[in-house]
Amino acid sequence: MRSTLQVLALALLSGCLVHVEDAPSSGVPGRGRREALPDVACAVAGLERRGGLFDLFLDERAGKVWLRLPPPDGDGLYAQCLYLEGLTTGLGSNPIGLDRGQVRGPWLVRFVRAGGRVLLERPNLAFRARSDDPAEVRATTESFATSVLWAAQVEAQDPDGAVLVDLTPFVVRDAHGAARTLKGSGQGAWTLDRERSVLVAAGVMAFPDNVELEGQLTFQGSESGGDVASTAPDPRVVTLVQHHSFVRLPDDGYRPRPLDPRSGGSPLQYLDYAADLGESMDVRLGRRHRLQRVDPSASRSAVVEPIVYYVDRGAPEPVRSALIEGASWWARAFEAAGFEDAFRVEVMPENAHPLDVRYNVIQWVHRSTRGWSYGNSVSDPRTGEILKGHVTLGSLRVRQDRLLFEGLLGTEHTGSGRPDDPIELALARIRQLSAHEVGHTLGFAHNFTASTYADRASVMDYPAPLVRVAPDGQLDVSDAYAVGVGAWDEVAVAWLYGEFPPGADEARHLDAILDRAHERGIRYHSDADARPPGAAQPYANLWDNFGDPVTGLENTLAVRRVALGRFGERNLRRGEPRTRLEEVLAPLYFHHRYQVDAAGKMLGGVDYDHALAGDGRGPGVPIDAAAQRRALAALLVCLDPAQLDLPEDVLRILGPRPPGIRRSREQLATSSAPLFDALGAAATAAKMVVDGLLQPERAARLVDQHRRDPDLPSLEEVLEGITDAAFGAGPDAEPRRREIQREVQAVVVAGLIGLADAGGPHRVRARAEGRLRGLLVGPLAPRAESEQEFAHRGALRAEVLRFLDRSAPPADAPARAANPPPGSPIGSASPGLAGCSWGG
Repeated sequence: MRSTLQVLALALLSGCLVHVEDAPSSGVPGRGRREALPDVACAVAGLERRGGLFDLFLDERAGKVWLRLPPPDGDGLYAQCLYLEGLTTGLGSNPIGLDRGQVRGPWLVRFVRAGGRVLLERPNLAFRARSDDPAEVRATTESFATSVLWAAQVEAQDPDGAVLVDLTPFVVRDAHGAARTLKGSGQGAWTLDRERSVLVAAGVMAFPDNVELEGQLTFQGSESGGDVASTAPDPRVVTLVQHHSFVRLPDDGYRPRPLDPRSGGSPLQYLDYAADLGESMDVRLGRRHRLQRVDPSASRSAVVEPIVYYVDRGAPEPVRSALIEGASWWARAFEAAGFEDAFRVEVMPENAHPLDVRYNVIQWVHRSTRGWSYGNSVSDPRTGEILKGHVTLGSLRVRQDRLLFEGLLGTEHTGSGRPDDPIELALARIRQLSAHEVGHTLGFAHNFTASTYADRASVMDYPAPLVRVAPDGQLDVSDAYAVGVGAWDEVAVAWLYGEFPPGADEARHLDAILDRAHERGIRYHSDADARPPGAAQPYANLWDNFGDPVTGLENTLAVRRVALGRFGERNLRRGEPRTRLEEVLAPLYFHHRYQVDAAGKMLGGVDYDHALAGDGRGPGVPIDAAAQRRALAALLVCLDPAQLDLPEDVLRILGPRPPGIRRSREQLATSSAPLFDALGAAATAAKMVVDGLLQPERAARLVDQHRRDPDLPSLEEVLEGITDAAFGAGPDAEPRRREIQREVQAVVVAGLIGLADAGGPHRVRARAEGRLRGLLVGPLAPRAESEQEFAHRGALRAEVLRFLDRSAPPADAPARAANPPPGSPIGSASPGLAGCSWGG
């Protein structure tokens, strides 16, 4: 970088004015605390100016960029703006997560003077005081820490106080935390190599309301992990391009909308320490784009500025058209809310940068394995106003959906364009995914109840493909995915974006929207209601169908049965290696996995709605006894060896991998390498059911519900049902399936031990342990039997005894059933996520 002495020398040689400025001592002999600084114009003479929100000066030959800040105010504040950062290029590894187009922020930042330096400080907006009293505001501000993100020496200064700083070190730093991410994902220790990290001159862009900058960063690793080795050309070196944006603060024309927990919005939250003692300090604002009618008094009107989304030009056809079509579905919801021509989707302009905050983008991102898609909204952290929607769609998703349908239907019609063409069905799903992720960037959370009413009422649910068995025994996919936004989506848009005539009681109008929806049976439940293993709302599920979870389970089992009965080479395209059948088989074998989760929530489940005091919505009620017992019976069917066995014709064609085709994450783990492990697959499928039935929170609810209403199933009834299903078959059962029965028994014993040792309440642990003791004097009691049965039951008996004898030294852990290949790779790092899954 240019030192102060270099800048000063240049200024003196060119005859520039020089100003004296207080600065810390440099430690150089002969230089005190007061240094001479040149004017900004002299310091940047000969450099390329790129003017916009801030003036940037590019020294392309030296690889530097300089920032001119305007004169400060009386408090030493040069400027306030929003700052966000992201990755222009990615690593391409879903397990690590450093994706092309990844964005973080924005944050409110301010440039302030501190002696001879400029600090970039991030105020703390999590704690505020909405007050006109400066002392009250100051008391709150001073009570919580701020964060200084970066600092720089002042290199030049004008008489009015404008200053120049070298911005290069800010751009060429690991702002995204890539080294930390690599280490946290088990890829070894990584450091930024500053010698191989440079400013990207072409990425320095200035516009009236934003400036954009990029740095190419190279990281050096030691003991790098396999995920890096699978994507980077040199596993010890990772080079990424990082993007930075400074954005002008929006004007005061946006009106924040307090968020109603029944509305399905994505909240901006903070604590207000100036709230009256009788009011809540918790402030929750909806995130939404600014959308205003030209005529505010009209119930329908054109808008001042429409919301426009742009699809990545890198998305190939026919995917690109499907993305445009699916995202465009939202136009109907805005029309229904009275906004004419308010929403549209176009192809990205050729020279536009996808991370430029001026563009709402649907970006097509490649990874080495399938993974998450997600929708982020870049919103003003002060108000919740969405400034940019940024969707990331994983390109392998559409291929996984094609694989799903080829497993169900075969490949005879792949590429035919027929309604049962797996490619056409995958494109139908990608339309849904485009609409779903754009919905997040419009400010909407998931609605995981929407699949249970009004013909799949929201694109904000995760839709499983609706497949039925037709009367002729064929699989019917004619209505696999819904088309267009649903009833809930129109309610959500009307509530979050609705505008009302001047003088109208807005709160009353907003309440009326939700009240009318509730009266129509339009319900809303989101991630906290659906995702936790112990979730209690049985109608809030991911990747499910039908209004009744048990009907959904029965349907998926029937579909699975038909598809498995026809499975074979017809499920591969001609010329594909037959060993690929394992990847096609896995999602089909576990076709029922999400409906198992849904049906499991019926046990100890409670049907509730989110409500406000006084809104008239009734309390939650336990699922009735008959429905719970029906769910238990349906789940126990899934433990039947006949359900878990695979046809012999299928097993005979599942051969080992030939040289050059490695095992993939889409296959089941095998204890029979190099061959397919049929008994391991059965154990894994049984474990899905047992884990759901023996979930600790669910078990605790069963105890309490039965206490309050003896007609409801007790935990003892559920435990008895599981053990009867596992151990009820007599020794004369068909030998082929008898071995599967033993796998189920081992899974059940492991599940009971896990429940008894899960750290849950005594009432649950005691009952689980009691059931284990009952097995010792029942099915696991020593008796005359075959050699195989004697060995099997003896091993289970010893395992139970070791657990019950807490003083015994620990034995080697017995083999456990594996987890299935990843189905729904969806995390929680970003607000509002959607992803790839066998569920559709």
